Amino acid sequence: MKIKWTVGKAFPMHMEMKQTTKTDVPNQPQPMVQVININQDFGFSALKQLDNGGWELELKFDSETMDISQGDRSVMSFNSAHSPDQDGNNPVAPIMRGMIGARIQYFTDANGKVERVEGVDELKNRINASGQQNQAMLNQMISEDSFKQYGSFADAMPNHAVAIGDSWTMNKDVSTFIGVLTLDIKFTFENWEQHDGHPCAHVAEEGKMSTKSISTATGMAVEITKGKITGEYWYDPTQGMIVEADNDQNMALKITTRAQTMSSQFSQTVRVTLLAGQ
Repeated sequence: MKIKWTVGKAFPMHMEMKQTTKTDVPNQPQPMVQVININQDFGFSALKQLDNGGWELELKFDSETMDISQGDRSVMSFNSAHSPDQDGNNPVAPIMRGMIGARIQYFTDANGKVERVEGVDELKNRINASGQQNQAMLNQMISEDSFKQYGSFADAMPNHAVAIGDSWTMNKDVSTFIGVLTLDIKFTFENWEQHDGHPCAHVAEEGKMSTKSISTATGMAVEITKGKITGEYWYDPTQGMIVEADNDQNMALKITTRAQTMSSQFSQTVRVTLLAGQ
């Protein structure tokens, strides 16, 4: 299994993400529940193959929606298809509108693993120039490390030939706005399955996530006390690409501020599909 980019070909994708956070607040009878739903349409293009056998890729966002609710009350929503006049005082709107049409370059090694990303600073400057004042939120949503995750398909691939029943592991650190997290995941080649009319390798994943170092840039310290990852993906050898990836994360968190310490349960489901017909 190996990611195989084709120069000149577009790889349009759709992502659906749901995050649910339940936080126990001192002196409150019920936990505070926040739900975030995000949908994105974006696409990768392979610009050229590099001398090292890797690829130069380009990422472009086409559309974005976001809905944030607390309890039964909607507190924020955004849809890039709507007129900017409807954004109101939404603090994330300038950031998400700035992403639409922006182009980010990726440079991979011969195995398809991302070595560096370019264009993130230019994107931040573009958003700041449009009047974005919330620098902390901008840094949370847009960073080189967060963009690297969009192109990290090859991280889940084995580095050797595998047969049904074989397993391999991935251990990597991921920088986030709450600090550096360590992912320790085991992948297993379950079987061959028909997926959207194509014979695909069905791979299951399971593992754990832990805190390696804590960042207090947001004014609080967040530590994972228990983190579990499960999921699966389907790899189409004809296209040389993962055509669908489903990932679930469940974490118990300890949140410390200057005033208090709280416990929180965080769950995230992410589904990314390669759109057909391109």
